[in-house]
Amino acid sequence: MALALPGSAGFARAVHIKPGPVHRLAQCSKLPKSGACGWKGLLAGVVAGSRARGREARGLAQARAQRKPKVLLPPLDEGVWKPEAVGEEELSSAEVSREEPQQVAEEVWGGRSVLFTRSWADVVETRKALNALAKRRLVGESSAALRERRKVLRDCTRRMFLRSSGEGRLLLKGGPVLGYVPVLYESSTLTLRANDATALHVAWQYFLNGLSYPFLKGRLHPFFGVYFTPSPIEHFQLLHRWLEAKGKALARRALDLGTGCGVVSFLLRELLPDCEIVASDLCPNACFSVTAELLRRKAQGIEVRRSDLFDDLEGPFDLIVFNPPWVPRLSAHPKPAAAGDVVGGNDYPAELFPRLFEDAPKVLAPNGHLVILFSNYALCRGLVEESPLSAFAESSPWLRLEEVRRLSWVTPPATLPHISA
Repeated sequence: MALALPGSAGFARAVHIKPGPVHRLAQCSKLPKSGACGWKGLLAGVVAGSRARGREARGLAQARAQRKPKVLLPPLDEGVWKPEAVGEEELSSAEVSREEPQQVAEEVWGGRSVLFTRSWADVVETRKALNALAKRRLVGESSAALRERRKVLRDCTRRMFLRSSGEGRLLLKGGPVLGYVPVLYESSTLTLRANDATALHVAWQYFLNGLSYPFLKGRLHPFFGVYFTPSPIEHFQLLHRWLEAKGKALARRALDLGTGCGVVSFLLRELLPDCEIVASDLCPNACFSVTAELLRRKAQGIEVRRSDLFDDLEGPFDLIVFNPPWVPRLSAHPKPAAAGDVVGGNDYPAELFPRLFEDAPKVLAPNGHLVILFSNYALCRGLVEESPLSAFAESSPWLRLEEVRRLSWVTPPATLPHISA
């Protein structure tokens, strides 16, 4: 079964900004001219009241912070990936940023490395200036042009350096605290690339606050370097409906192939309570993330395995759910050394789907199900000429297409399969 998410020119997300409280001073037509109730006394009362409210608000914020439960993390696995700190040799060749952001952007665009020492605002404004340069100098709105522009900007921000303390405080005025630094590094100080610092900061917020899915109990807390999607979630909703329709007796043993932060595994756990579940992923951070989530939830019945597709897995499985990347990997854009998912993104190599369809019958039980969650996003954007699922036509005769389910959003999706053994 292919649970399709509509491929379109892009995904949209609505953001609701809730306004904060607005305090108004009541107007009165007449004010006493003197005494404790005179205008000076009124002003002093307003100032004192404002200060008292400020102290009260700070006290409430501190109390909330103390009450907020800490997110539990087990000791890090040896193979967990993290961004490499900038080495001394590379750092020694960097210029200290003392110019205006526009000038710094020109230098970085030209290939120079820059160390920021003044303020976080300098970093933000330099990135804005780089974006403006890219739009002027790399003209075009095609998918290929947009990807080339992103690649150039990514390379530029890798030449922008920031220093951090071992506690994760950037040595810049107004810089965010990088909560992952004391978790991932043991240095008292280190130098990071601007894009890695941003990724660490954003990922930490998602980790602390968690992700809420309408079909799961509780929040998931994805670890750094793990692919996850707060939106869109239509492909997960399709899977949820299909599992509910099939019932609890669907599978005795199930595989969540490419588990990521474990959305599918925990969905299977809730809907198939008696099923033995294996969550596998090639990424060590994904395996660590799901292991940590199991510890936090005190959940049972999910085994975490690191594996490249089925290489280190033992069948048979009555159900295999695969949520693969939706975008092809461009060989012309290799990942920088130790860049990981922060740079490389969520893309698939050319051999992924032929390998999947060739090897799946070896671990799929008779009358078992292979469910693929996919989108025609790349097809609609012109990144591929045909869906990689077309490799199914050349796959083993032991597989047959049983069912297709679609959920359209903006444009009709490509045909996506539910495959049975």
